[in-house]
Amino acid sequence: MVDFEEFELAYAPVPKAGSTVVKTALATLGETLPEADDPAWVHNHMPTRRFNSETFARSADFWRFTVIRDPIERLLAVYTDLILGRDVLAYAADVRRGRIDMPTRPDPDFFFQNLDRYRAASFAIKHHAMKQMVFTGPDLGAYDHIYDAGRLGEVVSDLSCMTGRRITLPPRAQAVSHEPLKMRDLKPETRAIIRAEAAADYEAFSGFLVAA
Repeated sequence: MVDFEEFELAYAPVPKAGSTVVKTALATLGETLPEADDPAWVHNHMPTRRFNSETFARSADFWRFTVIRDPIERLLAVYTDLILGRDVLAYAADVRRGRIDMPTRPDPDFFFQNLDRYRAASFAIKHHAMKQMVFTGPDLGAYDHIYDAGRLGEVVSDLSCMTGRRITLPPRAQAVSHEPLKMRDLKPETRAIIRAEAAADYEAFSGFLVAA
């Protein structure tokens, strides 16, 4: 949890569910601001951690919120962002040391059909492809509010009202643009793997996801 004792707020970040945007917006509540040339600043100062029931219980008197994303859309974004956008496998230690024989720029079908192997090869992929409830906990009813990653403007609007501070969405980072990956772009066997990966989050988040 990312706690703001002064405002009695607590946020549970979820990777690939708007966490960078929300953390950057929340940083304006602190005494220091993110470095313009350090995109990892907010994650170093507000780390994303797995759900811990004892830590969660300590924020019981705070207004607790999280942001979730459609589970399939989020998994597809792992490929688009980490593989196409950031090329994270080029920096993975096992790749640099020649310990893996998998392509570092796989096509999406190969990537998802070998997702466990890629998780083992790269912490970034493992971290971002974990189930969302690893970070939120299985009971979203324990939060005061659940936001959808597609509506981050609602997050900053509500936080501005609650804190009395002007909080705005940070400007979009200038990055190489890639067309969003769609399920229809994938082979049937790949779609089946992705649906199986997303099933637990769909079950846990039933009733909280915004309909497409």
